[in-house]
Amino acid sequence: MAEILIKYYQYVSEEKGFSGKVQLATSTKVPSTQAAMEPDSPELLKVFKQAVEKITNKPAPEFN
Repeated sequence: MAEILIKYYQYVSEEKGFSGKVQLATSTKVPSTQAAMEPDSPELLKVFKQAVEKITNKPAPEFN
């Protein structure tokens, strides 16, 4: 289960609202509903971190 991917969605939503979530889905090609079922693979985490940083203009938080 993608606990960390979901946390990135929550973080972007808190920082940028619904439009941030849409940007994250577009940038990663992984909608939030699919992210809940994807594994937290190193490849996906890298893609999500880069997208989060681009959307928020801040370093992506480290979730464990």
